[in-house]
Amino acid sequence: MCPYVPQIVSDSLVMMMGDLQRFDGRSEHQIILHRLAVSLGTPQRGKDRDYSIGGVYMHGDLHIHSVFSDGTNTPSELVQIAKRNNVLVISLTDHDTIEGQYEIMNEAKKHGINIIPGVEISTSVYGVRIHILGYYIDLNNGKLKKYLKEMAKARTLNTRKILEKNNELGLLNYPWEKVLKHHEGKTWLTSLHTFVALVKDGIYEENQWNEIKDIHFSKKSPSYQDLDGFTARSAIEIILEAGGVPVVAHPKLIGDDSQIEKLVEYGLQGVEAHYPAHSKKDTNRYLDIAKKHNLIVTGGSDWHGDYTEWDVELGGCGVGETHINTLAAKHSGATKL
Repeated sequence: MCPYVPQIVSDSLVMMMGDLQRFDGRSEHQIILHRLAVSLGTPQRGKDRDYSIGGVYMHGDLHIHSVFSDGTNTPSELVQIAKRNNVLVISLTDHDTIEGQYEIMNEAKKHGINIIPGVEISTSVYGVRIHILGYYIDLNNGKLKKYLKEMAKARTLNTRKILEKNNELGLLNYPWEKVLKHHEGKTWLTSLHTFVALVKDGIYEENQWNEIKDIHFSKKSPSYQDLDGFTARSAIEIILEAGGVPVVAHPKLIGDDSQIEKLVEYGLQGVEAHYPAHSKKDTNRYLDIAKKHNLIVTGGSDWHGDYTEWDVELGGCGVGETHINTLAAKHSGATKL
């Protein structure tokens, strides 16, 4: 659930949203309704989920991905989308890489968008997958760079194992060498990159990712392989080492709230309470957990471009100025935006 927005969009609100570019044949009013997740008669993704951006008071989307991990937009394109959607602050939180940070920072300067350096570190312990977001990280920290380089190598090897398991089970017949050919020069490969290669070779259509990921790639697939060796504790520690603020991402997807208490013991400083997959009840529960453990609250859309899992746009889920400044204050030496 994301910040509440009124169910009636007034003419004044339409005016305040600015001159919106028409796309997909929709009127400006329809675009606003979509962005604010105001129901047009049927719920978009579950009856009590709320993808609103908090009306014109939306401030930041702190969970987005680029082509440097498993998104479809370049960092520069993300800035342009944020500008179009009236999002003032964004954080590029690519999985296990910071390679896109300088591009997004340079582009943001041209458009008056504020950037919080970020990363999303993927971990798994005994089959429990936990993602840790790191904000305000020092991009030049040597230990962080080494950690992420090791992760990239392990992630790519794991991606290869998943493809080979698909081939072994007869679910696919596709050589790893073709994946490498389609992503020449890329040092970090996920199953989404495998899918893109399959699309380029005409095996699947571009819009079939959500349809086939459980067959071939997700935890529900018989071909799935856990990425072991990188724990949530090590992720939290490396983020702290790099001067960042560690936050647990999409906690509902972990499936076990008791894990959060363990993460607090390791140095966790925040919880992503506002997330598209969270119902209002979920969000309130994580707000209570944050209050109990003195954790900051963050939120974001988990935007992946064309492969975004939720029916939400960049900026369609996030947090307001108060939470942005609380995050900045948690970071040693950070100033308010």
